[in-house]
Amino acid sequence: MRQMKTKYGQMSLYVILLFSVAVAMIGAKRCSSSAPLPFLTQGNSQGDTIDVAIVYGPLSYYLYNDTLGGLNYELLKKMEHDLHTPVNLWPVVSLHDALQRLEKGTYDMLASLPLDNSVKQRFQTSKSVFLDRLVLVQLADTGGNVKVNSALDLGPDSIHIQKDSPAAARLANLSNEIGTPIPVKQENGLSEEYLCMKVATGAFKLAVVNEKTAATMKATYPRLAYDNPVSFTQFQIWALPPGDTARLSTVDRWLDSIQQTPYYKTLIKKY
Repeated sequence: MRQMKTKYGQMSLYVILLFSVAVAMIGAKRCSSSAPLPFLTQGNSQGDTIDVAIVYGPLSYYLYNDTLGGLNYELLKKMEHDLHTPVNLWPVVSLHDALQRLEKGTYDMLASLPLDNSVKQRFQTSKSVFLDRLVLVQLADTGGNVKVNSALDLGPDSIHIQKDSPAAARLANLSNEIGTPIPVKQENGLSEEYLCMKVATGAFKLAVVNEKTAATMKATYPRLAYDNPVSFTQFQIWALPPGDTARLSTVDRWLDSIQQTPYYKTLIKKY
């Protein structure tokens, strides 16, 4: 991914994010794609508006030099334009809470997460939007050496992941494959970016995040290492509530169309 410098430090952004969420819980004000800040956890807009829970992070939805960007953000704005349908974006940090709200119909869609059986059992899923894979993030020493060089080195240190992340199922399978218990701690309310920060500052020893997030964070924290993949390359999809087959069909048709265009190819190269 082409690196883009942020005006504020990563920690400052996260503090602002947490403050905004706290304000949102008190004030419960409205956030739309035309006014995406502060960060709120609402939905249930009226009419034909599509409420999208958009995952906060460098790849998905982020502030670059005073400008909002991110692969999911730009694609959703393009979809809004092409389909002539209002799209309200609701930035989320807690994947667990967002998935619960999606299941209840508070949101019409979530963008995005890796596709696995646990996701397919709970939601309708779009065709692949882009590709990524899960990687183990750890802190290298001053000589570039790391403690975990392969799956066989895992345990007893806990691996931190987002609560309800598909990484949980993958780590459980990996534990069975190597015959060693892998302690996993599911963190509610922590973004993948913040998991990387925790590892970079020594608060956590290990975490699992998407590779594109890890690559972005390494630009800020050079000692972050993410050379050990936890999964094969995975489809990253948009999730929809069970039963909303009409919207799923519309979204998939649009994705089929946009992915044949130079616009999409340029966007993938950008991120």
